[in-house]
Amino acid sequence: MSDKCTICNNKNESDDWIQCDICLDWFHTPCVRLSASDVKDLHSYHCVECARDHGPSVQRRKSKRTKTKIDYIALDQGEVFAVDKEVHPHLHKFLQYTPDASCIDITDELTADYALRTRLTKPVLVPRAASRGIGGMKFPQNPTDITIDYIAECVGDDEPVEVMDVLSQQGSGGWTMGRWRDYFKTEKSDRDRIRNVISLEISQVEGLGRDFVRPQMVRDLDILDTVWNDDVSGEKPQVSKYCLMSVSGSYTDFHIDFGGTSVYYTVCSGSKTFLMFPPTEHNLQLYESWCLEEHQNFMWFPEYTIGRKSRGKSSFATGGFAVTLSPGDLFIIPSGWIHAVHTPVDSIVIGGNFLTFMNLATQVRINQIERSTKVPPKFRFPQFNRVLWLAAAHLVFHSPTNLLPGPLKQHSDDDSIVGEPRDPIADNGSAQTAIHELYQHLCWHYELSKSNKVARASIPISTVGKDIPQFLSQLSQFSQPL
Repeated sequence: MSDKCTICNNKNESDDWIQCDICLDWFHTPCVRLSASDVKDLHSYHCVECARDHGPSVQRRKSKRTKTKIDYIALDQGEVFAVDKEVHPHLHKFLQYTPDASCIDITDELTADYALRTRLTKPVLVPRAASRGIGGMKFPQNPTDITIDYIAECVGDDEPVEVMDVLSQQGSGGWTMGRWRDYFKTEKSDRDRIRNVISLEISQVEGLGRDFVRPQMVRDLDILDTVWNDDVSGEKPQVSKYCLMSVSGSYTDFHIDFGGTSVYYTVCSGSKTFLMFPPTEHNLQLYESWCLEEHQNFMWFPEYTIGRKSRGKSSFATGGFAVTLSPGDLFIIPSGWIHAVHTPVDSIVIGGNFLTFMNLATQVRINQIERSTKVPPKFRFPQFNRVLWLAAAHLVFHSPTNLLPGPLKQHSDDDSIVGEPRDPIADNGSAQTAIHELYQHLCWHYELSKSNKVARASIPISTVGKDIPQFLSQLSQFSQPL
Protein backbone atom coordinates (compact mmCIF):
# COMPACT_ATOMS: atom_id res chain seq x y z
CA MET A 1 0.00 0.00 0.00
CA SER A 2 1.42 3.39 -1.09
CA ASP A 3 1.27 6.59 0.96
CA LYS A 4 0.65 8.51 -2.26
CA CYS A 5 -2.58 9.10 -4.14
CA THR A 6 -2.96 6.30 -6.68
CA ILE A 7 -4.26 8.71 -9.31
CA CYS A 8 -2.00 11.81 -9.07
CA ASN A 9 0.91 10.00 -7.38
CA ASN A 10 1.35 12.90 -4.94
CA LYS A 11 1.36 12.98 -1.15
CA ASN A 12 -0.38 16.00 0.29
CA GLU A 13 -1.40 15.87 3.93
CA SER A 14 -3.66 18.93 3.62
CA ASP A 15 -6.02 17.30 1.11
CA ASP A 16 -9.01 15.10 1.96
CA TRP A 17 -8.49 11.39 1.39
CA ILE A 18 -10.62 8.28 0.95
CA GLN A 19 -9.58 4.62 1.08
CA CYS A 20 -10.92 1.88 -1.17
CA ASP A 21 -12.46 -0.78 1.07
CA ILE A 22 -11.40 -3.54 -1.35
CA CYS A 23 -7.80 -2.85 -2.43
CA LEU A 24 -7.08 -0.49 0.51
CA ASP A 25 -5.42 2.09 -1.77
CA TRP A 26 -5.81 5.76 -0.84
CA PHE A 27 -7.08 8.53 -3.10
CA HIS A 28 -7.48 12.32 -2.88
CA THR A 29 -11.22 12.92 -2.88
CA PRO A 30 -10.89 15.65 -5.57
CA CYS A 31 -9.03 13.15 -7.77
CA VAL A 32 -11.99 10.74 -7.66
CA ARG A 33 -14.47 13.66 -7.94
CA LEU A 34 -16.06 13.21 -4.52
CA SER A 35 -17.26 16.17 -2.45
CA ALA A 36 -17.46 16.14 1.35
CA SER A 37 -21.20 15.48 1.12
CA ASP A 38 -20.58 12.57 -1.30
CA VAL A 39 -18.15 10.98 1.14
CA LYS A 40 -20.62 11.42 3.99
CA ASP A 41 -23.22 9.44 2.01
CA LEU A 42 -20.93 6.44 1.41
CA HIS A 43 -21.03 3.29 3.50
CA SER A 44 -18.26 1.63 1.51
CA TYR A 45 -16.05 3.13 -1.21
CA HIS A 46 -14.94 1.05 -4.21
CA CYS A 47 -12.34 2.55 -6.56
CA VAL A 48 -12.85 2.33 -10.33
CA GLU A 49 -10.71 -0.81 -10.68
CA CYS A 50 -12.35 -2.67 -7.80
CA ALA A 51 -15.85 -1.62 -8.85
CA ARG A 52 -15.46 -3.76 -12.00
CA ASP A 53 -15.30 -6.96 -9.95
CA HIS A 54 -17.09 -6.01 -6.72
CA GLY A 55 -19.73 -3.55 -7.91
CA PRO A 56 -20.11 0.20 -7.25
CA SER A 57 -19.62 1.94 -3.92
CA VAL A 58 -22.31 1.28 -1.32
CA GLN A 59 -24.45 4.21 -0.22
CA ARG A 60 -25.56 4.71 3.36
CA ARG A 61 -29.11 3.64 4.03
CA LYS A 62 -31.38 6.60 4.67
CA SER A 63 -34.65 6.59 6.53
CA LYS A 64 -37.62 7.85 4.50
CA ARG A 65 -39.51 8.83 7.63
CA THR A 66 -40.06 12.57 7.96
CA LYS A 67 -38.85 13.91 11.25
CA THR A 68 -38.63 17.34 12.81
CA LYS A 69 -35.14 18.61 13.48
CA ILE A 70 -35.09 20.36 16.82
CA ASP A 71 -33.11 23.57 17.07
CA TYR A 72 -31.38 22.81 20.35
CA ILE A 73 -29.22 25.93 20.03
CA ALA A 74 -32.31 28.12 20.09
CA LEU A 75 -33.83 26.14 22.96
CA ASP A 76 -30.64 26.43 24.97
CA GLN A 77 -30.83 30.21 24.52
CA GLY A 78 -34.43 30.29 25.68
CA GLU A 79 -35.87 30.88 22.22
CA VAL A 80 -38.73 28.40 22.22
CA PHE A 81 -40.02 30.42 19.26
CA ALA A 82 -37.60 28.59 16.93
CA VAL A 83 -37.96 24.82 17.30
CA ASP A 84 -38.07 23.21 13.86
CA LYS A 85 -34.74 23.85 12.11
CA GLU A 86 -36.25 23.15 8.68
CA VAL A 87 -38.94 25.86 8.73
CA HIS A 88 -38.62 29.49 9.76
CA PRO A 89 -41.37 30.34 12.28
CA HIS A 90 -42.73 33.18 10.14
CA LEU A 91 -42.93 31.13 6.96
CA HIS A 92 -46.49 29.85 7.40
CA LYS A 93 -47.76 33.44 7.60
CA PHE A 94 -45.60 34.46 4.65
CA LEU A 95 -47.15 31.74 2.48
CA GLN A 96 -50.65 32.96 3.20
CA TYR A 97 -50.03 35.87 0.80
CA THR A 98 -50.98 35.05 -2.79
CA PRO A 99 -48.89 36.63 -5.55
CA ASP A 100 -50.71 39.56 -7.15
CA ALA A 101 -49.43 40.62 -10.56
CA SER A 102 -51.58 43.74 -10.52
CA CYS A 103 -49.33 45.28 -7.87
CA ILE A 104 -46.23 45.30 -10.07
CA ASP A 105 -45.37 46.70 -13.48
CA ILE A 106 -44.71 43.96 -16.04
CA THR A 107 -42.83 45.33 -19.03
CA ASP A 108 -40.20 44.72 -21.67
CA GLU A 109 -39.28 48.42 -21.68
CA LEU A 110 -36.53 48.79 -19.14
CA THR A 111 -34.75 52.06 -19.89
CA ALA A 112 -33.80 55.19 -18.01
CA ASP A 113 -36.61 57.02 -19.83
CA TYR A 114 -39.08 54.42 -18.57
CA ALA A 115 -37.79 54.79 -15.01
CA LEU A 116 -37.99 58.58 -15.05
CA ARG A 117 -41.42 58.54 -16.68
CA THR A 118 -42.94 56.04 -14.22
CA ARG A 119 -40.72 57.11 -11.27
CA LEU A 120 -40.59 53.39 -10.42
CA THR A 121 -43.45 53.71 -7.95
CA LYS A 122 -43.98 49.94 -8.28
CA PRO A 123 -41.59 46.99 -8.46
CA VAL A 124 -40.88 46.04 -12.09
CA LEU A 125 -40.79 42.54 -13.59
CA VAL A 126 -39.31 41.67 -16.97
CA PRO A 127 -40.31 38.02 -17.49
CA ARG A 128 -37.58 35.72 -18.83
CA ALA A 129 -35.37 38.71 -19.58
CA ALA A 130 -32.19 36.61 -19.58
CA SER A 131 -33.37 34.09 -22.19
CA ARG A 132 -34.98 36.78 -24.38
CA GLY A 133 -31.99 39.12 -24.25
CA ILE A 134 -34.02 42.03 -22.85
CA GLY A 135 -32.67 44.71 -20.54
CA GLY A 136 -29.10 44.90 -21.76
CA MET A 137 -27.69 42.26 -19.40
CA LYS A 138 -24.78 40.05 -20.42
CA PHE A 139 -23.77 36.89 -18.57
CA PRO A 140 -20.36 35.19 -18.46
CA GLN A 141 -22.17 32.07 -19.72
CA ASN A 142 -25.70 30.74 -20.00
CA PRO A 143 -27.45 31.60 -16.68
CA THR A 144 -28.50 27.96 -16.24
CA ASP A 145 -24.79 27.03 -16.28
CA ILE A 146 -23.98 29.38 -13.41
CA THR A 147 -23.92 26.55 -10.90
CA ILE A 148 -22.50 26.37 -7.39
CA ASP A 149 -19.44 24.55 -8.78
CA TYR A 150 -18.86 27.28 -11.38
CA ILE A 151 -19.19 29.99 -8.74
CA ALA A 152 -16.73 28.22 -6.43
CA GLU A 153 -14.27 27.82 -9.30
CA CYS A 154 -14.44 31.56 -10.07
CA VAL A 155 -14.39 32.77 -6.46
CA GLY A 156 -11.89 30.24 -5.10
CA ASP A 157 -12.39 27.63 -2.39
CA ASP A 158 -10.48 29.60 0.25
CA GLU A 159 -12.35 32.88 -0.18
CA PRO A 160 -14.21 33.87 3.04
CA VAL A 161 -17.99 33.96 2.65
CA GLU A 162 -20.54 35.67 4.91
CA VAL A 163 -23.18 33.05 5.74
CA MET A 164 -26.52 33.83 7.41
CA ASP A 165 -28.20 31.43 9.82
CA VAL A 166 -31.82 31.68 8.66
CA LEU A 167 -33.50 30.98 11.99
CA SER A 168 -31.52 33.53 13.98
CA GLN A 169 -31.10 35.95 11.03
CA GLN A 170 -27.50 36.36 12.21
CA GLY A 171 -24.19 35.81 10.46
CA SER A 172 -22.15 32.63 10.97
CA GLY A 173 -18.37 32.99 10.91
CA GLY A 174 -15.64 30.68 9.65
CA TRP A 175 -17.09 29.86 6.23
CA THR A 176 -15.18 29.66 2.97
CA MET A 177 -16.51 29.29 -0.56
CA GLY A 178 -15.40 25.67 -0.67
CA ARG A 179 -17.17 24.82 2.56
CA TRP A 180 -20.29 26.65 1.35
CA ARG A 181 -20.25 24.72 -1.95
CA ASP A 182 -20.17 21.43 -0.07
CA TYR A 183 -23.01 22.55 2.18
CA PHE A 184 -25.07 23.75 -0.81
CA LYS A 185 -24.67 20.37 -2.53
CA THR A 186 -25.65 18.41 0.58
CA GLU A 187 -29.05 16.74 0.48
CA LYS A 188 -31.73 18.85 2.13
CA SER A 189 -32.40 16.15 4.74
CA ASP A 190 -28.73 16.16 5.79
CA ARG A 191 -28.29 19.91 6.29
CA ASP A 192 -27.85 20.66 9.96
CA ARG A 193 -29.38 24.15 9.71
CA ILE A 194 -30.87 26.40 7.04
CA ARG A 195 -28.22 28.81 5.81
CA ASN A 196 -28.12 31.52 3.17
CA VAL A 197 -25.54 33.64 1.32
CA ILE A 198 -26.86 37.05 0.26
CA SER A 199 -23.84 39.37 0.51
CA LEU A 200 -21.11 37.94 -1.76
CA GLU A 201 -19.96 40.94 -3.85
CA ILE A 202 -18.46 39.70 -7.13
CA SER A 203 -17.52 42.86 -9.08
CA GLN A 204 -13.83 41.93 -9.05
CA VAL A 205 -14.29 38.17 -9.50
CA GLU A 206 -12.79 37.04 -12.79
CA GLY A 207 -15.43 35.64 -15.11
CA LEU A 208 -18.42 35.56 -12.81
CA GLY A 209 -18.44 39.25 -11.93
CA ARG A 210 -16.17 41.08 -14.35
CA ASP A 211 -17.83 39.50 -17.38
CA PHE A 212 -21.36 40.13 -16.14
CA VAL A 213 -22.95 43.33 -17.48
CA ARG A 214 -25.74 44.95 -15.49
CA PRO A 215 -29.05 46.02 -17.07
CA GLN A 216 -28.69 49.17 -19.20
CA MET A 217 -31.23 51.09 -17.10
CA VAL A 218 -29.21 50.42 -13.96
CA ARG A 219 -26.00 51.64 -15.59
CA ASP A 220 -27.73 54.79 -16.82
CA LEU A 221 -29.26 55.67 -13.44
CA ASP A 222 -26.50 54.61 -11.02
CA ILE A 223 -25.14 57.67 -9.18
CA LEU A 224 -21.78 55.96 -8.65
CA ASP A 225 -21.28 55.47 -12.38
CA THR A 226 -21.99 59.18 -12.88
CA VAL A 227 -20.00 60.84 -10.10
CA TRP A 228 -17.15 58.50 -9.12
CA ASN A 229 -14.31 59.27 -11.51
CA ASP A 230 -10.52 59.00 -11.41
CA ASP A 231 -10.24 62.31 -9.54
CA VAL A 232 -12.13 60.95 -6.52
CA SER A 233 -9.80 59.62 -3.84
CA GLY A 234 -10.46 56.36 -2.04
CA GLU A 235 -11.83 53.02 -3.19
CA LYS A 236 -15.12 53.06 -5.06
CA PRO A 237 -17.90 51.29 -3.10
CA GLN A 238 -18.34 47.73 -4.34
CA VAL A 239 -22.10 47.13 -4.25
CA SER A 240 -23.04 46.76 -7.90
CA LYS A 241 -22.86 42.97 -8.36
CA TYR A 242 -23.78 40.28 -5.86
CA CYS A 243 -24.19 36.53 -6.14
CA LEU A 244 -26.92 35.15 -3.86
CA MET A 245 -26.97 31.41 -3.13
CA SER A 246 -29.96 30.25 -1.13
CA VAL A 247 -30.97 26.72 -0.19
CA SER A 248 -34.55 25.52 -0.02
CA GLY A 249 -36.36 26.95 3.00
CA SER A 250 -34.22 30.09 3.23
CA TYR A 251 -36.02 33.12 4.54
CA THR A 252 -34.82 36.70 4.93
CA ASP A 253 -36.98 38.74 7.31
CA PHE A 254 -38.32 42.18 6.45
CA HIS A 255 -35.68 44.75 5.61
CA ILE A 256 -34.93 47.77 3.43
CA ASP A 257 -31.84 47.59 1.25
CA PHE A 258 -29.00 49.67 2.65
CA GLY A 259 -29.02 53.38 2.01
CA GLY A 260 -32.41 53.14 0.32
CA THR A 261 -30.73 51.66 -2.75
CA SER A 262 -32.75 50.29 -5.61
CA VAL A 263 -32.02 46.68 -6.58
CA TYR A 264 -31.89 44.66 -9.78
CA TYR A 265 -32.35 40.94 -9.33
CA THR A 266 -32.15 38.18 -11.93
CA VAL A 267 -32.78 34.50 -11.19
CA CYS A 268 -30.27 32.12 -12.76
CA SER A 269 -31.88 29.00 -11.30
CA GLY A 270 -34.55 28.16 -8.76
CA SER A 271 -37.29 30.47 -7.56
CA LYS A 272 -37.86 33.37 -5.16
CA THR A 273 -40.97 34.84 -3.55
CA PHE A 274 -41.06 38.40 -2.21
CA LEU A 275 -43.55 39.88 0.25
CA MET A 276 -43.41 43.65 -0.21
CA PHE A 277 -44.72 46.86 1.35
CA PRO A 278 -44.42 50.31 -0.27
CA PRO A 279 -42.30 53.01 1.44
CA THR A 280 -45.13 55.29 2.53
CA GLU A 281 -44.26 57.44 5.52
CA HIS A 282 -46.79 55.45 7.55
CA ASN A 283 -45.11 52.13 6.70
CA LEU A 284 -41.62 53.54 7.27
CA GLN A 285 -42.57 54.79 10.72
CA LEU A 286 -43.89 51.34 11.63
CA TYR A 287 -40.76 49.72 10.20
CA GLU A 288 -38.49 52.00 12.22
CA SER A 289 -40.40 51.23 15.42
CA TRP A 290 -40.39 47.49 14.66
CA CYS A 291 -36.60 47.54 14.16
CA LEU A 292 -36.19 49.06 17.63
CA GLU A 293 -38.16 46.27 19.32
CA GLU A 294 -36.05 44.14 21.64
CA HIS A 295 -37.66 40.92 20.38
CA GLN A 296 -37.98 41.90 16.75
CA ASN A 297 -37.33 38.36 15.46
CA PHE A 298 -40.41 37.15 17.30
CA MET A 299 -42.69 39.72 15.66
CA TRP A 300 -44.30 39.35 12.24
CA PHE A 301 -43.97 42.80 10.65
CA PRO A 302 -47.35 42.82 8.80
CA GLU A 303 -49.09 42.29 12.18
CA TYR A 304 -46.94 44.77 14.06
CA THR A 305 -48.58 47.80 15.62
CA ILE A 306 -47.43 50.30 18.18
CA GLY A 307 -50.98 50.73 19.38
CA ARG A 308 -51.79 53.86 17.47
CA LYS A 309 -55.22 54.46 15.97
CA SER A 310 -55.92 57.11 13.39
CA ARG A 311 -59.51 58.01 12.53
CA GLY A 312 -60.61 54.46 13.15
CA LYS A 313 -57.96 52.88 10.92
CA SER A 314 -55.54 50.22 12.10
CA SER A 315 -51.91 51.23 12.29
CA PHE A 316 -50.77 48.02 10.59
CA ALA A 317 -48.56 48.34 7.51
CA THR A 318 -50.64 48.74 4.36
CA GLY A 319 -50.33 47.79 0.71
CA GLY A 320 -48.55 44.44 1.11
CA PHE A 321 -48.45 41.88 -1.69
CA ALA A 322 -46.40 38.89 -2.88
CA VAL A 323 -44.58 38.25 -6.16
CA THR A 324 -42.84 35.06 -7.30
CA LEU A 325 -39.85 34.99 -9.65
CA SER A 326 -38.87 32.17 -12.01
CA PRO A 327 -35.59 31.38 -13.81
CA GLY A 328 -34.57 34.15 -16.19
CA ASP A 329 -36.82 36.81 -14.64
CA LEU A 330 -35.37 40.28 -14.05
CA PHE A 331 -36.86 42.14 -11.09
CA ILE A 332 -36.37 45.76 -10.05
CA ILE A 333 -37.03 46.68 -6.40
CA PRO A 334 -37.45 50.46 -6.15
CA SER A 335 -35.87 52.55 -3.42
CA GLY A 336 -37.12 52.08 0.13
CA TRP A 337 -39.46 49.12 -0.36
CA ILE A 338 -39.85 46.96 2.75
CA HIS A 339 -39.63 43.28 1.85
CA ALA A 340 -39.07 39.73 3.04
CA VAL A 341 -37.85 36.89 0.81
CA HIS A 342 -38.56 33.14 0.76
CA THR A 343 -36.66 30.56 -1.30
CA PRO A 344 -38.85 27.49 -2.05
CA VAL A 345 -36.08 25.58 -3.88
CA ASP A 346 -32.29 25.87 -4.06
CA SER A 347 -31.62 29.04 -6.02
CA ILE A 348 -28.81 31.12 -7.51
CA VAL A 349 -29.35 34.81 -8.23
CA ILE A 350 -27.20 37.65 -9.56
CA GLY A 351 -28.22 41.14 -8.49
CA GLY A 352 -26.92 44.43 -7.22
CA ASN A 353 -27.66 47.76 -5.59
CA PHE A 354 -27.63 51.29 -6.99
CA LEU A 355 -28.38 54.83 -5.82
CA THR A 356 -30.26 57.21 -8.10
CA PHE A 357 -30.75 60.96 -8.35
CA MET A 358 -34.51 60.57 -8.62
CA ASN A 359 -34.70 58.76 -5.27
CA LEU A 360 -32.61 61.20 -3.24
CA ALA A 361 -35.45 61.96 -0.80
CA THR A 362 -36.13 58.29 -0.07
CA GLN A 363 -32.44 57.43 0.22
CA VAL A 364 -31.90 60.20 2.76
CA ARG A 365 -34.97 59.03 4.70
CA ILE A 366 -33.71 55.44 4.85
CA ASN A 367 -30.31 56.66 6.04
CA GLN A 368 -32.10 58.46 8.89
CA ILE A 369 -33.83 55.20 9.84
CA GLU A 370 -30.51 53.33 9.76
CA ARG A 371 -28.98 55.88 12.11
CA SER A 372 -31.93 55.92 14.50
CA THR A 373 -32.05 52.11 14.66
CA LYS A 374 -28.25 51.94 15.04
CA VAL A 375 -27.58 49.71 12.05
CA PRO A 376 -23.87 48.72 12.25
CA PRO A 377 -21.65 50.49 9.68
CA LYS A 378 -20.78 47.19 7.96
CA PHE A 379 -24.44 46.80 6.96
CA ARG A 380 -24.83 50.32 5.54
CA PHE A 381 -24.01 51.65 2.10
CA PRO A 382 -20.23 52.21 2.10
CA GLN A 383 -19.15 55.88 1.98
CA PHE A 384 -22.80 56.94 1.72
CA ASN A 385 -22.19 60.56 2.74
CA ARG A 386 -19.22 60.94 0.42
CA VAL A 387 -21.35 59.73 -2.48
CA LEU A 388 -24.08 62.26 -1.61
CA TRP A 389 -21.55 65.13 -1.56
CA LEU A 390 -20.34 64.03 -4.99
CA ALA A 391 -23.94 63.83 -6.21
CA ALA A 392 -24.56 67.34 -4.92
CA ALA A 393 -21.46 68.60 -6.73
CA HIS A 394 -22.73 67.03 -9.94
CA LEU A 395 -26.04 68.83 -9.52
CA VAL A 396 -24.39 72.18 -8.81
CA PHE A 397 -21.75 72.06 -11.53
CA HIS A 398 -23.50 70.02 -14.23
CA SER A 399 -27.26 70.37 -13.45
CA PRO A 400 -28.28 66.93 -14.81
CA THR A 401 -32.03 67.60 -14.80
CA ASN A 402 -32.56 64.58 -17.06
CA LEU A 403 -31.74 62.33 -14.07
CA LEU A 404 -34.33 63.88 -11.76
CA PRO A 405 -38.11 63.31 -11.58
CA GLY A 406 -40.58 65.85 -12.88
CA PRO A 407 -42.83 68.12 -10.79
CA LEU A 408 -44.70 66.55 -7.92
CA LYS A 409 -48.16 65.41 -8.88
CA GLN A 410 -50.90 67.46 -7.28
CA HIS A 411 -53.05 65.22 -5.08
CA SER A 412 -56.77 65.77 -4.81
CA ASP A 413 -58.61 65.06 -1.58
CA ASP A 414 -59.74 61.76 -3.09
CA ASP A 415 -56.13 60.68 -3.66
CA SER A 416 -54.97 61.13 -0.08
CA ILE A 417 -55.07 58.32 2.48
CA VAL A 418 -57.26 59.07 5.45
CA GLY A 419 -55.23 59.73 8.56
CA GLU A 420 -51.90 59.96 6.75
CA PRO A 421 -49.94 62.97 5.48
CA ARG A 422 -49.50 63.40 1.78
CA ASP A 423 -46.38 61.46 1.00
CA PRO A 424 -43.80 62.66 -1.55
CA ILE A 425 -41.49 59.77 -0.65
CA ALA A 426 -43.82 57.08 -2.00
CA ASP A 427 -44.16 59.15 -5.19
CA ASN A 428 -40.42 59.93 -5.44
CA GLY A 429 -41.26 63.63 -5.13
CA SER A 430 -40.27 66.43 -7.45
CA ALA A 431 -36.80 67.53 -8.44
CA GLN A 432 -37.03 70.35 -5.90
CA THR A 433 -38.14 67.99 -3.11
CA ALA A 434 -35.30 65.58 -3.87
CA ILE A 435 -32.64 68.29 -3.84
CA HIS A 436 -34.11 69.92 -0.73
CA GLU A 437 -33.82 66.63 1.19
CA LEU A 438 -30.26 66.24 -0.05
CA TYR A 439 -29.45 69.82 1.01
CA GLN A 440 -30.89 69.28 4.51
CA HIS A 441 -28.89 66.07 4.93
CA LEU A 442 -25.62 67.65 3.83
CA CYS A 443 -26.17 70.62 6.16
CA TRP A 444 -26.52 68.13 9.03
CA HIS A 445 -23.41 66.26 7.89
CA TYR A 446 -21.41 69.47 7.58
CA GLU A 447 -22.27 70.43 11.17
CA LEU A 448 -21.28 66.94 12.28
CA SER A 449 -17.95 67.25 10.47
CA LYS A 450 -16.95 70.15 12.70
CA SER A 451 -16.57 67.74 15.65
CA ASN A 452 -16.22 64.36 13.93
CA LYS A 453 -13.01 63.46 12.08
CA VAL A 454 -14.62 60.63 10.09
CA ALA A 455 -17.40 62.91 8.87
CA ARG A 456 -14.89 65.62 8.01
CA ALA A 457 -12.73 63.20 6.01
CA SER A 458 -15.73 62.04 3.99
CA ILE A 459 -16.34 65.48 2.47
CA PRO A 460 -14.55 65.57 -0.94
CA ILE A 461 -13.02 69.05 -0.64
CA SER A 462 -11.22 68.69 -3.97
CA THR A 463 -14.61 68.39 -5.66
CA VAL A 464 -16.93 70.68 -3.69
CA GLY A 465 -14.31 73.28 -2.73
CA LYS A 466 -13.07 74.54 0.62
CA ASP A 467 -15.92 76.99 1.13
CA ILE A 468 -18.57 74.47 2.21
CA PRO A 469 -21.22 77.06 3.23
CA GLN A 470 -20.94 78.70 -0.19
CA PHE A 471 -21.31 75.33 -1.90
CA LEU A 472 -24.39 74.48 0.19
CA SER A 473 -25.86 77.86 -0.67
CA GLN A 474 -25.46 77.06 -4.36
CA LEU A 475 -27.14 73.67 -3.84
CA SER A 476 -30.06 75.24 -1.96
CA GLN A 477 -30.91 77.34 -5.03
CA PHE A 478 -31.79 74.16 -6.92
CA SER A 479 -34.38 73.26 -4.27
CA GLN A 480 -36.40 76.42 -4.79
CA PRO A 481 -39.69 76.18 -6.69
CA LEU A 482 -39.40 76.91 -10.40
